[in-house]
Amino acid sequence: MGHGIHQFDLLLSVLGPWESVVAVAARRARRVETEDVSLALVSFADGTVASVVNSVVSPRQVSSLRFDYSRATVELSHLYGYTDDSWTVTPAPGHSAVADRWSALAGSTVQSGHADQLTAVLDALDAGVAPPVTLADTRRTMEFVAAVYASAFTGERVHSGQLGPDDPFAGRMNGTGAPWQAVRTR
Repeated sequence: MGHGIHQFDLLLSVLGPWESVVAVAARRARRVETEDVSLALVSFADGTVASVVNSVVSPRQVSSLRFDYSRATVELSHLYGYTDDSWTVTPAPGHSAVADRWSALAGSTVQSGHADQLTAVLDALDAGVAPPVTLADTRRTMEFVAAVYASAFTGERVHSGQLGPDDPFAGRMNGTGAPWQAVRTR
């Protein structure tokens, strides 16, 4: 999940509050403690559904998001940062105004990335105002990641708010242990 955390942030910022997740995670090609591939089906509060694939197995290293709407498909494809030019809007027949509107609004050449995010936080602290990302924003994403692991490792659907402070997945992303970890005897 470490390779997908920023995409999860962006997914949740676009689609809003998530309701439930069903996931699988596996270690197929890399001898690491964590998964090298995971898949999740996510239901959102407004009824939107999403599929999430996270993989470090593919030799094609790219991060991508695709949003299918009735009037357009909106896609982002990048590796370690993006600008407005990294987004593609494909309008449905008869809705070319959607792409025209995007073109009129786009144009930022500011690259997303850690440096820009850190600058925004430091500027807010210097100005004595709240940072642009709150702890609540961070918690929403971390709860989502923990829910993906909990679902993948237990085989159960996990709902938003289900993982309380005493849940093993609230304290450790591997919760009760990854399925591929060897059982240790005393």
